Amino acid sequence: MLLTAIVFLPLLAGVIILLAPERLSRWLAGGFTLVIFALAMWLYFGLLGSGAPNFGSVTDPQWYINLPWINVAVGSLHFKVDYALGADGLSIPMLILNGLLSFLAVVGSWKIEKRPKFYFALLLFLETGVMGVFAAFDLFLFILMWEIELIPMFLLIGIWGGQRREYAAWKFLIYTLVGSAFTLVGIFLIYFQAGGADASFQHFAQVAPTLTGSLPLFGGTVSLALVVFLLLFVGFAVKIPMWPLHTWLPDAHTEAPTAVSVLLAGVLLKMGAYGLIRICLGFVPHGASEFAPVLGVIAAINVLWGAGASMVQKDMKKMIAYSSVSHMGYVLLGVAAAAVAGTLSLDYRQAALTGATLQMFTHGTITGMLFFAVGVLYDKAHTREIDVFGGIGKRMPLLLLLFSIACFASLGLPGLSGFVAEYMVFTGSFATLPIVTILSAFGVVLTAGYLLWMLRRAFMGPLNMKWDWLTDATTREAFPLVALTVVTLFIGVYPQPMVNLLTPSLQQMLHSMSAIVAH
Repeated sequence: MLLTAIVFLPLLAGVIILLAPERLSRWLAGGFTLVIFALAMWLYFGLLGSGAPNFGSVTDPQWYINLPWINVAVGSLHFKVDYALGADGLSIPMLILNGLLSFLAVVGSWKIEKRPKFYFALLLFLETGVMGVFAAFDLFLFILMWEIELIPMFLLIGIWGGQRREYAAWKFLIYTLVGSAFTLVGIFLIYFQAGGADASFQHFAQVAPTLTGSLPLFGGTVSLALVVFLLLFVGFAVKIPMWPLHTWLPDAHTEAPTAVSVLLAGVLLKMGAYGLIRICLGFVPHGASEFAPVLGVIAAINVLWGAGASMVQKDMKKMIAYSSVSHMGYVLLGVAAAAVAGTLSLDYRQAALTGATLQMFTHGTITGMLFFAVGVLYDKAHTREIDVFGGIGKRMPLLLLLFSIACFASLGLPGLSGFVAEYMVFTGSFATLPIVTILSAFGVVLTAGYLLWMLRRAFMGPLNMKWDWLTDATTREAFPLVALTVVTLFIGVYPQPMVNLLTPSLQQMLHSMSAIVAH
């Protein structure tokens, strides 16, 4: 019941908001998202309070519900979908992250004036779709929730976005739908190759060794596992986003409202990384191992391309959008290092994969801070162009402090959460992909360059008297930034609880993968 409540309470809340008076929409949205966040935290603290916390793995999730849903047999064709929800060490952090950012997105949107009832209802509908992706333990339920999420995000960008909102919304929708089509083909292929009797995650984790053989292609052959992996991977790569499929992201971010940008970067990009780790790495290990060296090269391109593009941006929001491309490259690098075949100790691979999954969480909180900070400035100045400011830190000392913490965390300063994740990725991946890791590590230098350069130009130096009238962030505007600062500092100083949460799932996945690939 707890997982069902976490997934579908936002849907119910959205309907209630649509039916309630407009003056109550903000309070209802804030109250419901806070309750949903509390329920997500209960997944974690409920196990901590049990005395012997074990956050489980995909084959043995600690929170699980499975009810029959669709079961159709036509001749030899058998199609079965279960209502299967689960939460283990890999999904619980993502459920918590989505709950936290959804609540803060409501707080950050408190003053929205254009159709607030519809806006807050769509935020809640979006939360249901994303929660469903992270909680689904059936492949077809997973892809259903994946597609459901598209509708509210498309409308949020297309209705409340900037001047080019329709273009950005349609570009987001088309890219994601095309990628999802490939993933759906991969899901059907892996489903029928595995016997077509069960689409549960546990089943695919067990039958992964059977996905062998080859397919004819251009007069030669290619392994079935690699074909399945690539089909599944395309949809996830678009969402991550992976170079060169990343071009929808800067447009979507630039046009989206601040809170929608926070959710887009904070949790929607993580859906792609989550699918890559959970499904591609967990269920098609042979294909992941074959593609790992190429994925490592793409990861380095992601890091350096995103950082280089950020350096030349004049719009703060566009700069942060490209920085997301760069930082998600570290996730790709950690996954590639974990998937490389060989006799290297599992400890290195686990460090790389733990760093990648930790990067998913920390990037969500850090990028959320960056977008909230830019949103506060834009609400007051009505521009995001870096060079038109100058010395505004003198008028906005609180915003400068919080914005600086977000920038320092993003560039990987020790003591903040970004450092922990990137250090683990680099430590683990250097043992398997040394050249790629060295190239990717240079992205940290570029990140420091464009973020610190932005802070100096906009906030430091003599005050541009054009902005003498600016006022600092209010309590409500600062609240999301302060909340995320607390999370960033806590994980940066004491990452052990998060690492312990991730470990059971990742250990089981890597041990199974190594045993399968070895044979």
